Amino acid sequence: MSSSKKRDDSATEDFLARLESNPEYVAGRARLNEELQRQHSEWRRAEAPLRAELQAAGLDVASVWDLVNTVAPYPDALPILLKHLRRPYPDRVREGIARALAVRDAKFGWDELTALYIAEPEGTNAKRGLAVALAAVSHKAVLDDVIALAHDRRHGTSRLHFLRALRRSRDPRARQAFEDLESDPQLQSEVRRLLKRRK
Repeated sequence: MSSSKKRDDSATEDFLARLESNPEYVAGRARLNEELQRQHSEWRRAEAPLRAELQAAGLDVASVWDLVNTVAPYPDALPILLKHLRRPYPDRVREGIARALAVRDAKFGWDELTALYIAEPEGTNAKRGLAVALAAVSHKAVLDDVIALAHDRRHGTSRLHFLRALRRSRDPRARQAFEDLESDPQLQSEVRRLLKRRK
């Protein structure tokens, strides 16, 4: 191990030791952990009806996020998820439901997902989750809708997710729309990054 690496490790250890000896830091960390535990308990209680319906359909999940993090298909769950997405769950739960719908088999829900996305206030986790779902289920027949959503600045930075759908398409309209978005102040840095990578 080099001497500079040893010095860096030693400095890090000293810094962490000082933090652990600071009562304010320790108390603040404990409060943060308690708040996170409270939120997780609240989300778990809130999504109990969804979990029960998924379990009745043969999907034993502890949370909707289990579906987001699996590679196994779950086509029987998709209509259930779409139905529950309309309900007033906490934002984080709705985000998980939306992200669980970000699979190609959920393209039957395009119209409803679009309506929910448009109605969802900007800045919520659910808004971003809905954008992820729409980008994942988009297909050639809805390309005009994707282009319109990507250009609609009322939807803020959640529109970043539509760039993936536009890049995936081989339609010249998608390529043109993607390049047009380089002038959008909310999206331009990501568009430029992706354009550079494509070259």
